[in-house]
Amino acid sequence: MANTNLTGNGTVVFDSRLWGGVGEDDTAWLQSPMGSNSVTGTISMAVVDVVVTDGDAAFAYDLALSTNAVTGSALIGILSAHNITTAGGNAFTVAGNVSTTTLLKLTPASAGQDGDTVRITFLYR
Repeated sequence: MANTNLTGNGTVVFDSRLWGGVGEDDTAWLQSPMGSNSVTGTISMAVVDVVVTDGDAAFAYDLALSTNAVTGSALIGILSAHNITTAGGNAFTVAGNVSTTTLLKLTPASAGQDGDTVRITFLYR
């Protein structure tokens, strides 16, 4: 896949591993299923600013694209999307429920303007 309807590759606002257990490298608590001794690895939380080329059309940010500000192999969940340029452009919808393993796809409100910056917060691996 690839980014769609974005200018550039995003800007990192925040990107950090999340952990639990007794130490930062202790991932034993992330067994799936529990008790299987099969560690799935830690997850990270990222906040990325993206510039939407066409402000009221669907856009997509692809974690698998190596040139993007934040990259990963799996999208765990989208926590929020906020238009930090145009207040009226904040009524986001998941665009047809087509976000995939690495693709974050959203549709802004019709009030979104060309060149708006959208801040996306998500969990990924």
